[in-house]
Amino acid sequence: MLKQFITTAFIALFLLSACTSSKQQFEKGNYEKAVALSIKKLRKKPDNNKQKNILKAAYAYAVQVSEEKIKQHQQSTDRFKWDRVIVQYRKMQQLYTDLLQCPACLAVIEPIDLQNELNQALAEGAQVYVEEGQKALATQQKEGGRLAYRQFTQAKAYQNNYGNIDRMLNQARIQGTEIIGISRIPVSSKGLELNTAFFLQQLTQALNDLNYFFAVFAQVEQLAEQQQVPDQVVDLSFDDYYIGQTYVKEVRESLVRDSVKVGEVTDSLGTKYSVYGEVKADLQRFEKTIESGGLLNIAIVEPKSRSILFQQKIPSTTVWENDWATYQGDKRALTKEELALTQEKELLPPPPQDLFYSFTRPLFDQTASLLRRRYRYLRQ
Repeated sequence: MLKQFITTAFIALFLLSACTSSKQQFEKGNYEKAVALSIKKLRKKPDNNKQKNILKAAYAYAVQVSEEKIKQHQQSTDRFKWDRVIVQYRKMQQLYTDLLQCPACLAVIEPIDLQNELNQALAEGAQVYVEEGQKALATQQKEGGRLAYRQFTQAKAYQNNYGNIDRMLNQARIQGTEIIGISRIPVSSKGLELNTAFFLQQLTQALNDLNYFFAVFAQVEQLAEQQQVPDQVVDLSFDDYYIGQTYVKEVRESLVRDSVKVGEVTDSLGTKYSVYGEVKADLQRFEKTIESGGLLNIAIVEPKSRSILFQQKIPSTTVWENDWATYQGDKRALTKEELALTQEKELLPPPPQDLFYSFTRPLFDQTASLLRRRYRYLRQ
């Protein structure tokens, strides 16, 4: 079994080596890979004549194939053909750079410098992306602005010093940015307004902290003060919410516990003995719960037409609990937990503001998560 395993491992290692050898890559027509592998081997062993021969043949073929591909791409009617031309020139230019760092390779071939051709292709590619970006900007649409920004970004990647590229990028970002208004949540009690204001403040801050490249979140009132019109409004409201519905549950139990020490007796010789018996108690448990809950209605509205772009309702319920107990009889009939419960007292319920905050707190994460998903298209 061990011998078979060693043989299998050897065969696998041999096949792996064969697949990565420059000769194998040359025979498969992967001339660029063959050149790269030959360079690597000649750096380690400069006098390897076999690798020199492979390098000479592989590089000649790589240049020939690359020229044919570039010619085909340049003859294409595709506007973005320069992307493929640039990829091809960069591959050959990488081989040129690697060959310059291999003295043994330079003794065999004279590498071709295509930097001027690459620069020309980069300039052509940048021009195409700028033209396409300007077309997208001309639509005067938000989506056109975002598309233009991506086009201008690619143009700058090809030609960093392209004239006015930074100004065009800024213009595209401004056009593509959505102003999202967050509306005030209407509530029936003025005492709850402070909680909803805090909710909105935290939600707006959380969304802005995500640094959406093409979005600004602000409360509707703030936008109105700045005389800005939102592109979309997140309209929040509560459906059928209730605060402080009280329920009281009372349970009576008769408790009996056996084998409890109830006293001692002394015999005629003065020896003391424990006396065990049964003890009883009546336990009265109280459980008060105050429930608050409702539905948060989230609607994303287009302000001009008032059409609803998206809508979802999120439910939430929270329960405040107060447990206590009283007893009559022998406390030794009670467990430790039951006895501890008798030490508790009936408490006054929290104020409505606290109950409201408690029920809205779990809604915050759900609302923020929903809006993050909804506006993910506004990331860069």
